[in-house]
Amino acid sequence: MRSLLSALFALSVLPAAAQLGPNGATASFKGSLPPKPTATLSAEQEASIEKQLSGLKADFDSVKKHPRSADAAIFLKAVRYALDFDEWYDKKPEDAVKKASALLDEAKSRILALKENKTPWMDGSGQKVLGYYSHIDDSPQPYGVEVPEGLEIGKKEIPMWIWLHGRGDTATDLNFVYSRLMAKKPGQFQPKGTMVIHPFGRFCNGWKSAGEIDVFECRDDAVSRFKVDKNRIALAGFSMGGAGAWHLGAHYADQWACVHTGAGFADVKRYQKLTPDKYPVWYEQKLWGVYDVPDYARNFLNVPLISYSGEFDAQRDSAEYMMEVLGKQGIHPPHLIGPGMGHKYHPEVIKEVQSLIEKSVEKGRDLFPDEIHIQTKTPYYGRMKWMNLHGMEESWREARLDAKVLDGQTLEIKTSNVTRIVFYPPPQVRKGGGKLKLILDGSALSLALGPELPQFQTMAQAGPKVPGTLCRLIKENGVWRDFGSAQSFQHDSPAGGKPSSHPGLMDMAFMKRFLVVLPDGKSSSPAVDAWVESESTHFLTRWRSLMRGDVRVVKASEVPDVYEAGKTQNLILWGTPESNSCIKAVLGSLPLDWNAKKTGMRGKQTFDAGTHIPALTYPCLKSPGFEIVINSGLTFREAHDRTNSLQNPKLPDWAILDITQAPGAESAGKVVAADFFDEKWQVK
Repeated sequence: MRSLLSALFALSVLPAAAQLGPNGATASFKGSLPPKPTATLSAEQEASIEKQLSGLKADFDSVKKHPRSADAAIFLKAVRYALDFDEWYDKKPEDAVKKASALLDEAKSRILALKENKTPWMDGSGQKVLGYYSHIDDSPQPYGVEVPEGLEIGKKEIPMWIWLHGRGDTATDLNFVYSRLMAKKPGQFQPKGTMVIHPFGRFCNGWKSAGEIDVFECRDDAVSRFKVDKNRIALAGFSMGGAGAWHLGAHYADQWACVHTGAGFADVKRYQKLTPDKYPVWYEQKLWGVYDVPDYARNFLNVPLISYSGEFDAQRDSAEYMMEVLGKQGIHPPHLIGPGMGHKYHPEVIKEVQSLIEKSVEKGRDLFPDEIHIQTKTPYYGRMKWMNLHGMEESWREARLDAKVLDGQTLEIKTSNVTRIVFYPPPQVRKGGGKLKLILDGSALSLALGPELPQFQTMAQAGPKVPGTLCRLIKENGVWRDFGSAQSFQHDSPAGGKPSSHPGLMDMAFMKRFLVVLPDGKSSSPAVDAWVESESTHFLTRWRSLMRGDVRVVKASEVPDVYEAGKTQNLILWGTPESNSCIKAVLGSLPLDWNAKKTGMRGKQTFDAGTHIPALTYPCLKSPGFEIVINSGLTFREAHDRTNSLQNPKLPDWAILDITQAPGAESAGKVVAADFFDEKWQVK
């Protein structure tokens, strides 16, 4: 008799049922994120909670500088946001009051402990809820932790799983934190001798944008607290979490010992069942390439992948499609099917899934494999173990890089749509007496080997910066050459182009630390000033309600040197050269013509500056590493929240908006021109 596992592999593919409603929305969508309350609290109930919260906030200030103060701040923030956004989703108001009171009681207890420099909630096994301050916006973000009984923390390195939760429209801070605080039972998976963490993901964004960064920030926080083996970390999730595992597994394949995808969508067009007559504008189609997993499928050659679908789950179609795509790349991962199951795990098959993950985790990551494979649409996702696809001939068109160790002194690299490569020569090619023989797209090069770094981890987690350790290559006029030990590839250097640190897109600026800079004056157009005030306020509220953080905001007059400020953060500048002194200061560095009468990209059509406004991103020319964004927040808006598959960038590097069309749920105005900058950050 064949094993259950073999039998499940052999099940035939069944037609998928409808996975979204007629309007393309997820079944749980209630019209907005966060949804309207189901049991509104009375004025007296809210006043009572507000009074308790205010008292604790004053008390919290005395411990705010404690290294673990975020463990208390997450409770205060959860109640604060619930009050501000009416996030009450229980059947009775009294139940919501109970949750808020429980969180405030826990906050009080933790503040008292922090005053004595104690953290008793960290002790022992069981369920825990912890917090960290995000580098993006300094906001406290929660995550859950499961420490199994008998697991001794701190004595030896332990493996860890990261579990990505499914979509929960009402799973705001209050409900997420309460569920982790009051959790009595472990999750569906209970790997032996393994800690499991549960990121919040900044609520409900499909593990993209700041939700994507949340996974890594809470991972790093957990690693800093517990003795976790960085090479034995698995990524797993189901439903929206399965979609997140597909995306984060493909885009960051070098970060995991194993990736498990349970259900979950993998792309936009197929999941939304779009036909050509329903396709969006050309640049939005191109921007599906930011997150669509089929465009990054080849990266799964770098990490073990295990998938699961219920036999009758509508989302099984996405996994079956991915099996086809992966098969064309010579990748044939196990896809386990839960017989008779809809959108959930089969109680026996889940054991098979866990066993397969545990075996891969026990083996651990190989930081220096003989082969590396990269497939990407942007240099932002071009890093893999010891290799970095650093620049492309054309962003948002497929690029590939395949590297292979041939012998102890020879490395072969084959590329497509690649112009720059940065890599750390692995130990197995360091037998050539300080020289490396490189066969790059058929041409032979000899490279000098720099010092070996024993602590080197990956291109994404480099060890100590020692001059000459990395090899740098550039392709000019179709010919590759050694770029030597140049410090970096900035867009204004001889190398030119968009590197991984400056990939373009306004939305990507919000995945790094950023500061919003509001106008310090008025423009010649009351209509433009009204739009700027309305849209900047809209972004601050949207970030708070969807990405669950309070944006750092200053007036332009509070920024004495915009280039100096841009050395440590992205700058989100709102207004015009007349109304915002920071925009005026950088205008000469931008390929943008803009005065009180006309505005437009240099060399392109100009528009009436009284009724049109530019939105764009551009590197801070004098401050390498960060960008400025002018007049834009997240480009996906409220209408796109109905399904996580639509929460993707909607605008390219620049756009001109006609603001006589009022902002709405899909756009901030009528887009009359838009495009990407070329690879040298010039207007096409």
